[in-house]
Amino acid sequence: MEKGRREFLKTATKTVALTAGAGVVLAGCGKKGSSENLVRGKSPKVEILYRPTQQWKLYYSVAH
Repeated sequence: MEKGRREFLKTATKTVALTAGAGVVLAGCGKKGSSENLVRGKSPKVEILYRPTQQWKLYYSVAH
């Protein structure tokens, strides 16, 4: 009885793992490069990532 349960659990685990793996593979094979829901902005603003300030100078002097 105990052997039967263990064998069933082993088989069920393998089946679930294979099914999940196949699902991931098939999901990756879907549409590539679909941009139908992509929102593109019309803002003329430029993104500023860094401005040299006294705080940044202090941070970089401590970090390096």
